[in-house]
Amino acid sequence: MKFFRFFSIVIIISSSHSNNLKNFYELLEQTSVIKLNISITHDQLGKKYKSFGDFFILGLNKYFYDSSDLKISVNNDDIVTKNYFSRQIVFNDLDKEQLNLFDIISGNKNYIEFLEYKGDKNRYDFHISSIGFKGYFLFEPTSGDLRLISFDNDFNQSISININKIELLDVYNPKIEKEDFEVIDLRG
Repeated sequence: MKFFRFFSIVIIISSSHSNNLKNFYELLEQTSVIKLNISITHDQLGKKYKSFGDFFILGLNKYFYDSSDLKISVNNDDIVTKNYFSRQIVFNDLDKEQLNLFDIISGNKNYIEFLEYKGDKNRYDFHISSIGFKGYFLFEPTSGDLRLISFDNDFNQSISININKIELLDVYNPKIEKEDFEVIDLRG
């Protein structure tokens, strides 16, 4: 079964080099859990933050990020963050009207306006006018696999997300254990 799923990913992503972006969005419509092994670099005002982990797309508006320094669970309007450095678990409301990083990675196109196609089938430029960001999706030329999502704004802030591997899973049920962490509940 896993071989079939892997083979399906290869077919979906590689079958047509004419529109890698369209193929990626079709992959996101699969009913399976999608696992992306990613590295995130966030540069803001000269300070860099890096994180390496696995990002799971569990369903519509349901995501989970798992790394050695933090876990983040998004379930519709709720977000739970477990920070291993501060030893805190924070519960908070998520504003549906506001774009977040997970929306971009998971393929939510509600806020993203793709710019005119310039003939490079491997790079797709976009603009997010609501927050003043511009960026691009970059695909591997030979396989058509998504490799990078990069965006920045005019205020010395940039984010790049390298996609190292994409997998389809049958099931993934993440949990955030409380252990000996301080729990902060900011839900209204």
